[in-house]
Amino acid sequence: MISTVVNYYDVLEVHQEVSAEEIKRSFRTLIKKYHPDIHGPNKLWAESKTKIIIQAYKTLSDSATRERYDRLHSHHLQNSRTRRHTKRENTQAEDTGIHARVRLIFDDLLNGHARNAIENYERLSKDHADVEFLLHLKHRDYIDCKFLLAEAYEKFGQHEVAIEFYEFIYERGKDIHHRHHLAAEIKERIRNIYCRKLTRSAPPEKALGYYEKVLKLKLNKNENAFIYKKMAECYIKLKEYENALMHLKTALSLKPNLQGLNKIKTKLRQHISNLTI
Repeated sequence: MISTVVNYYDVLEVHQEVSAEEIKRSFRTLIKKYHPDIHGPNKLWAESKTKIIIQAYKTLSDSATRERYDRLHSHHLQNSRTRRHTKRENTQAEDTGIHARVRLIFDDLLNGHARNAIENYERLSKDHADVEFLLHLKHRDYIDCKFLLAEAYEKFGQHEVAIEFYEFIYERGKDIHHRHHLAAEIKERIRNIYCRKLTRSAPPEKALGYYEKVLKLKLNKNENAFIYKKMAECYIKLKEYENALMHLKTALSLKPNLQGLNKIKTKLRQHISNLTI
């Protein structure tokens, strides 16, 4: 059976209009070149190579099978070109549609239509789970769009979604000089969402994870002292008193005059003997 997938002319390293004599000459050269006996550790690869060379020669050296092969192979190539062309047209149409929808989201955000923007964004994300706005917006617009989406989600109380956008922008922009002002503002927003929103309703074990993320923001000593104090409170709720003590001491090492420790100290004294802080 003649394969219409493999290009036998390429296998024999000749062009399609070549003569039968040239096919034979190229076949002999290639058989010597890829003979398994001269390829040592690559013997199996060479055997596979020579098999396809022999198959190509058998097909193209006979005028009847060559004619049939040329007809079928030409049909195969035409079908492949048609499929590629159709796929390219479909992809272009889809990209145009996505681009228009992304621009609509960005325009709504710029014009203060946050609700519409969120609805369109979520619809787009559902239709195209792998969509990447960077392909459809200039880089500066891409970052601004992410920032405005974060603001919109924060405005409507969807803090988990907002924080994902803020953290993405923070990581992308903190090493870019002209974005330092934006990074500072986003860092503050991340801290506020974690400390004032998410940790309030979170169980202590989850709150600890949020506080760990805030510590990675590299805040100043006073702010970090507050975070370590809040982590100590979480560990007390979990009845992990040694961990609570360790975090409290870290807080005090950062800010010796830290306020609001009486309840923590009282609780720790009930469970740790000879406590000195």
